[in-house]
Amino acid sequence: MPGRLPKTVEQHRLDGTYQKCRHGDRGTNLEPLEDIECPPTITGKARDMWNQVVPVLCRARMVTILTLPTLEHAFYWWQRAQDCRDLVESAGGLARYLLTLGPNTKNAMDLALKYEQEFQKIMAQFGDTPVNAARVRGNVTDKKPETDAVLKIIGNG
Repeated sequence: MPGRLPKTVEQHRLDGTYQKCRHGDRGTNLEPLEDIECPPTITGKARDMWNQVVPVLCRARMVTILTLPTLEHAFYWWQRAQDCRDLVESAGGLARYLLTLGPNTKNAMDLALKYEQEFQKIMAQFGDTPVNAARVRGNVTDKKPETDAVLKIIGNG
């Protein structure tokens, strides 16, 4: 069982335990990307999914130039899974498809599940569920919150 996740820099500031020597270089200072166009390598249903998911991630400041290839790879796997599911449906449904399988034939549904697991593993890095979202460290900004009442009191004291 993994240990507890470290506190975020913001939590250290709120708790009064922030130390520049220990916490100053934590996170990344890459500029988040906005309004990313869907790459031409993403096709079919994955293109529609990209247009739904990626703008939300961009608004959350989670997409940078380094995470863009990872996202493209995730949606590539999702499209492969959809292709496998379409193959099963074109055979007349799952039951009919399973009847057509020979002894040495790969099952397209097994491949679809494998590809979907790859997609889910990658998307977990972006907080696709509430549990994963709690584990994600967002993009670190250099600005301190100016509306924090405690900082105003300390600054005026």
